[in-house]
Amino acid sequence: MKPVRFLLIALLLSVTTVSSVSAQTTLETIRQRGVLQIITDAAYPPFESMENGTIVGFDRDIGDEIGKELGVQVEWTSTDWDGVLASLATNKADLIMAGVTITEERKKENAFSRPYFLSGQGIARRKGDTRFSTPEELVRGAFTAAVQNDTTGQFALEKRGMPLNRLNRFTLLPDAMMDLQNGKSDAVVADVPAIAALIQKNYPDLELVPGGAFVLENLGIQGRLDSLELIAAVNIALDRMMGDGRYSQIYAKWTKEPATLPMLARLYEIRNEGTPIPSEWEAKIKRSLTQPVAVAPDTKPSPSAGGSALNVRSDILREAFPVLLVGARLTLLLTLSTLILSVPLGLLIALTRLSGIVPLRAVATVYVEMIRGTPLLVQIYIVYFVLPAVGISLPPFVSGLVALSLNSAAYVSEIFRAGIQSIDAGQGEAARALGMSHVQAMRYIILPQTLRRVLPPLTNEAVALLKDSSLVSVVSLSELMRMGREIVTTSGAPTTVYLAVALLYLAMTLPLTALVRYLESRWGTPSRKTASRGKTA
Repeated sequence: MKPVRFLLIALLLSVTTVSSVSAQTTLETIRQRGVLQIITDAAYPPFESMENGTIVGFDRDIGDEIGKELGVQVEWTSTDWDGVLASLATNKADLIMAGVTITEERKKENAFSRPYFLSGQGIARRKGDTRFSTPEELVRGAFTAAVQNDTTGQFALEKRGMPLNRLNRFTLLPDAMMDLQNGKSDAVVADVPAIAALIQKNYPDLELVPGGAFVLENLGIQGRLDSLELIAAVNIALDRMMGDGRYSQIYAKWTKEPATLPMLARLYEIRNEGTPIPSEWEAKIKRSLTQPVAVAPDTKPSPSAGGSALNVRSDILREAFPVLLVGARLTLLLTLSTLILSVPLGLLIALTRLSGIVPLRAVATVYVEMIRGTPLLVQIYIVYFVLPAVGISLPPFVSGLVALSLNSAAYVSEIFRAGIQSIDAGQGEAARALGMSHVQAMRYIILPQTLRRVLPPLTNEAVALLKDSSLVSVVSLSELMRMGREIVTTSGAPTTVYLAVALLYLAMTLPLTALVRYLESRWGTPSRKTASRGKTA
């Protein structure tokens, strides 16, 4: 026992040592590498968006100029907002530029540059809807608001007492805007520049509530707490851009408004609202930025080393676990409800495909091929976002349930069809010889045997369905995976939370996989059992 314990302790110490070393990404390291890695969420115009496969926007132009000041190339990566902080925490990126608001809570986990954009939360509504004009009226009335998940827009409404059941939370802001346009939400709360850009580009039926932002915010560039030299260099680069006019040109390009002197003066006044930087570093870093760094010819840009991958925080785990259990309960409810609907529907489709009625058989075949030929995520989007355009508007839970059920039924039908066709044709002929009709033969002879054969693959389908249920988070359902991403965004501890999520999924799937093994051994085909007995005789 002692040698095992010694090995475990040695392993933990080595992991901790490697993690602490690899987590340190200095300014000098980045300059020698020749690449500054920036992570963003390219679905938030005018700050960042995708055009012809390329990230463009205010943040992109500012970030590229920062790279020039540092004497390095900038490597941009786009990911969902839920994964942005996790990418920084695990050293997959050096900086975050994604329209991130500087808050005291976020400053506890990560470092921030000086503010580089003055923003605020505003309200979008359908044109002509004058029932509310303030967040307080949204909260007091029976109104539903759509927000991007775990943003300051969501937090602003929650602080004012907005019930969670009236908050539709989406991974992408454009999805929240579409939810408003489809009439499922009454308002969208988000950064005013982002709302204005989306309305101008894609949503002419929506408008910003007059009066501007109801919460003023300062946006900053985010880095790790152990990269203060890099943050100091970013501050110097921003100072130079604001002083020589580059910032004003980029600002006017993307906001379609001039950068006024009062606005620039305000940015100067609040320049210390980011993470404090030791004053003695400034002169040193300024001198280093004027000197080029020689990079060896054979040096190739490489991703940052992984961060503290096994740093499990028990304090966050204790707080997160009850919340994750709530998400797990919704996951189980959604999975069970889907199975109740999809198994009978799948059997009906299978019988239709095997029937002699050609038109019905053709319709069933087309349905199965269409479902199996398109991604489940696309089907969820169609049910929730596209159907309202033809007058069918479903709540989030019902939308997720319908999409999962229709998808699962197609695969279940193939399981049943294969099971039915595996029964010897002579049994059906014998049943009809005894005077049974086709329906009676199917009911009393074929289907009972089929059920024994298809239960193991049906259980496998249930396991896959339980994991696929995580996709419904795109329609504002807080299942297990969504709950985990929300906690990661606020806690900044992706390793701890995602390990807990994985363990919960494992706890839910292990009983099902054990059932599969039991059924396969208990209800194996007669030929296999006979062969097995013959070998042991």
